[in-house]
Amino acid sequence: MKIAIKHQTKYYFNEKLPKLVQSLKLFPSICSNQKVIDWRINSNEGAIINSYQDSLGHKIYNLYIENIVGEQIICSSGIIDTKDLNGVISGLIEKVHPFCFLRETNLTKTSKNIIKISKNIKNKNNKIKFCHNLNSAVYKSIKYVSQSTSIETNASSAINQGKGVCQDFAHILISSARYNDIPARYINGYLLDNTLDNKNSIHTTHAWVELYINDLGWVGFDPSHNKCIDDKYIRISCGFDALDASTIKGIKTNYYGKEALNVNLSINACQ
Repeated sequence: MKIAIKHQTKYYFNEKLPKLVQSLKLFPSICSNQKVIDWRINSNEGAIINSYQDSLGHKIYNLYIENIVGEQIICSSGIIDTKDLNGVISGLIEKVHPFCFLRETNLTKTSKNIIKISKNIKNKNNKIKFCHNLNSAVYKSIKYVSQSTSIETNASSAINQGKGVCQDFAHILISSARYNDIPARYINGYLLDNTLDNKNSIHTTHAWVELYINDLGWVGFDPSHNKCIDDKYIRISCGFDALDASTIKGIKTNYYGKEALNVNLSINACQ
């Protein structure tokens, strides 16, 4: 399936910002599940430099800006040709051992309520079935409620309040999987879909999880949709959690003003 994407991230600085350096992980993953037909990253301010490829296969771009006041717009856009490989992620160029993704983070700490999720799941000796059942259990653990959490909400807080967004579903699945000694990582990307209990817009970024299964490799599970990923998903970045997988990270120097953020996104199937 060919999917066209235009993703704009707009920042607004109300005072002069002397220096801003941003690291961008906005280039789609290179793997067998998706082929980049065309992709461009640009900014209305500063210079973007193709820096390096990290150990997880991300193409990292650095953006340098000096003395900016007002609006900064980062735009990534292009066309991706995707394949449905039944959730299995194939052809990634990475050097990190899967066991590294057993490490707990502040956003994915295990709690009593998270441990309860997997207690009654059968087929623990069959990792494939167990992962599918675990994904379904997380899907049932909270309700999807838009804007019910923030980027600082951890898995324990989300499950305690019983609601969250795709980020929270992902963190809960990651936490539960790692508790069961299954390497798990957070995925940032896009989803061509307009159904998430009739509440999710087609114009949104999305988060899901990859679980590592021996003899199969990394498999993409989407706990907020209760399914494995297919050709409607476009993978952009991965990490230990949402913070680590963030697509834009920046460092500001000597700035004491306010900052506003707005995101515009369009995703469409194309010929």
